[in-house]
Amino acid sequence: MRFTNRQALNHEYPMSQMNLLCCKTEDLTVAIPLDRVIGVVESGLLTPLPYSGDAFEGLVEAIGQVMPRVNLAQLLGGKQPEGGILVVVMDKGGSLALRVQQVTSMLTVDGENVLANAGRARERHELFMAEFEHNAERHFLLDIDRLAAADSLRVLPPDGEVMLAEALPPAHAEEFVVEPHIPFLLVEVGGETYAFESSEVEELHVSGPIREMPGAPAWMLGLIDLRGKPVVALSTGMLLGRAHSNAREVCLLTQLEGGVEVALFVNRALGLDRFSPDKIYAMSQPMAGVRSYIVLGEDHIVGIISPQKLVEQVRTQLATAIPEDPWSTGGKPQEVEPVEHHQLLTVRVGDELFGLTLERIERILASVRLTPLPTTVAHFDGMADVGDGVIPVIDLRKQVHGGGGSGGEPPCILTMLEGAMTGILVDQVLSIRDVPADRFEPVKDGSKLPISHVVPLEGRMVSVLTIDRLLPAA
Repeated sequence: MRFTNRQALNHEYPMSQMNLLCCKTEDLTVAIPLDRVIGVVESGLLTPLPYSGDAFEGLVEAIGQVMPRVNLAQLLGGKQPEGGILVVVMDKGGSLALRVQQVTSMLTVDGENVLANAGRARERHELFMAEFEHNAERHFLLDIDRLAAADSLRVLPPDGEVMLAEALPPAHAEEFVVEPHIPFLLVEVGGETYAFESSEVEELHVSGPIREMPGAPAWMLGLIDLRGKPVVALSTGMLLGRAHSNAREVCLLTQLEGGVEVALFVNRALGLDRFSPDKIYAMSQPMAGVRSYIVLGEDHIVGIISPQKLVEQVRTQLATAIPEDPWSTGGKPQEVEPVEHHQLLTVRVGDELFGLTLERIERILASVRLTPLPTTVAHFDGMADVGDGVIPVIDLRKQVHGGGGSGGEPPCILTMLEGAMTGILVDQVLSIRDVPADRFEPVKDGSKLPISHVVPLEGRMVSVLTIDRLLPAA
């Protein structure tokens, strides 16, 4: 996925405050403006290029893009051993992966004071735009745009030959390409991982009591009360042909043809993740309830469950348990008047409930371990390793109640914030709810948090967060 950042592409640095990501090379500590950083990732397979500059190590795939990998230590006149980590940055022409020894911290500094000694920093190296001291250690601020244009990164022709540039249409800095990624809800059923496409899940929540139905088949758990309406509860595990499971707490509400709602019970919800369509494969062999699959990592296969296909195999028996059977009307499903809905993820912070619209959520992690940042860093509360990179984290618990949150390893919601992946810590992820648009009531007066709407759900008010306002304006 590609991102652009208007401030970064226009080369504007706020004079009053600068947020920096600090990294170690061979013997230097360098700082990179945080608004130019796309992500921090492990290096993938490297493809060397002939006639390239000394510091240009080759091409590497990072964050869904193919980009140059640059040895930052060598670019600055030193020598860096193999390994390390990649800091992906953007310039006006695209993205670069800077190989550094390690990422050390994030800092917030006074931009006016730091940039005041730009001349002295340039004398040290042409790629330094400033230098400053923090915790008795000298830091050098990188000029990303000069770095991208450095001679040692250019592709050079062999002796006696001339390389001619091919005419290409001019690039527009504000244009970016977003690859389509489909959100899936990952669940555990009988010890195995499965996925549901989020568009096929109306709600995810912890159910109340199940009223059993005498004489019903084992896969029909009974009826649950959904806001005063009885809904048939089904065992996903048994419909998949797996061993009997006692999962009777977490359920997914889904709507079948004709507007029939059923509750599919699973062992537990693992989280939300997004996958490119080219990572989804059709089943070569028929399997009850599973239409396709995703391959996670090298060999972890996750079946994608189709609620319609899962229930189709027991359609006749299920029809007898539904008071008004839409399948009995001449084979034609009943007309259901369309109503605009929004999928809302509800979370708990202390005693308060908050909601985030599902389209803004990239992934949900059950828990993360937070690495604290120096107290001088504003707005972010730490860094967290999310498996495919290290990201900055905002602790919503601190913003709501102050202090240090509840500690431990809390759930983390991953979202895009100002062009970069960011984590949001909460106390508990509760449910995914399909909420009619007319139930969102706008908040007109000011609030201590960036709240846009409130939604009444089951006697409680859920405050809808405006994610882009979690960080104050520069």
